[in-house]
Amino acid sequence: MLGKKGNDAWGTRGNWCVLYGVKEGKSLSVAIIDHPKNPGYPTYWHARDYGLFAANPLGQAIFSEGKESLNLTLKPGASVTFRYRILVGSGTEVSADTLNKQAANFGK
Repeated sequence: MLGKKGNDAWGTRGNWCVLYGVKEGKSLSVAIIDHPKNPGYPTYWHARDYGLFAANPLGQAIFSEGKESLNLTLKPGASVTFRYRILVGSGTEVSADTLNKQAANFGK
């Protein structure tokens, strides 16, 4: 997801999202990269400027105002796997180019 910041990132879709912060004067970043095999890819993001940060692949109907839906149903004993890559950085902000490359490699 490129170009959305703070609360504007809420409910948008993208194959990655990154949270930046500063602790003790040092830049920190936490990025989550969605995998193409995940149900609902690319995911919708819960991201707020106060630190809420999560993927929500099952919220399609709410975020699209009913234009999309994901009817994921599991039979008894069945399972589903969700794949995410987490990147944690310290000292510099991770670039969109780096995240796009990581996402492409993760999706292979």
